[in-house]
Amino acid sequence: MADSFHKTYNIAPGTYRIDENGIANAYLLLGEKKALLIDSGDGVGNIRESVEEITKLPVTVALTHLHCDHAGGVNWFDSYCYHRSDNKGIYYLEASTWAAKKLAKMSGKSLTFSKKPHKAKKMLFDDNVIFDLGGRIVRIMNTPGHTLGSTVFIDEKEHLMFTGDEVNYWLWLQLPGCTSVEKWLPNAKQILSLADRFTFYCGHNDGLLTKAMVQELVERGEELVNGAKGIKVSRGVYAYPDNQWKEHSVIWYHKVK
Repeated sequence: MADSFHKTYNIAPGTYRIDENGIANAYLLLGEKKALLIDSGDGVGNIRESVEEITKLPVTVALTHLHCDHAGGVNWFDSYCYHRSDNKGIYYLEASTWAAKKLAKMSGKSLTFSKKPHKAKKMLFDDNVIFDLGGRIVRIMNTPGHTLGSTVFIDEKEHLMFTGDEVNYWLWLQLPGCTSVEKWLPNAKQILSLADRFTFYCGHNDGLLTKAMVQELVERGEELVNGAKGIKVSRGVYAYPDNQWKEHSVIWYHKVK
């Protein structure tokens, strides 16, 4: 690859997972006339070089949510877009270069952030937006939880869904701007209801989520809403079912109302 920091995997026809050295995943979808880049990583390395090695099509950059590990690479491009419900001050902070560098440091890796060539123009979309790539339509579903504007991208042609951090190997609801478990749960159930029609890819690990993984996450949410108790991790923050980073089974949350 032109950018050695990123690794690219062909996961379906005209569809690529771009792995930012284990920090986060971005996904590149190719149509006949345009390409769609879902998320842009934390901003380490040059994701644009990886994209351009795959395609010369004009690229639209769209975010699953406005957090640094998904928005950090947007300034490699001229513009980017995200759901208008994330257009709030707390998310600007969580998508900032400061937050990106802090997250990179947490990864335990020695990482260098290169200067980006653009100040990308920000554009907002609502629930009715459709990305027409030419012979390939991608629609969205707003699923408040991890953020208010968390967005799932739905590709009917290849039967793929890209869930960002809304359903994931583990769920973070402890950050400022996250919703409650009660508000997240109906949206997670809506995602789960599509599991027999679509293959899910999320924002971290190797990306692939099975129906069983999402089902387990939903069940944890139901248990919390029905009175299960978490383990206190720090002030006001709890983990369930325990305080270990166990895949597919831990929900982090502020509180259950």
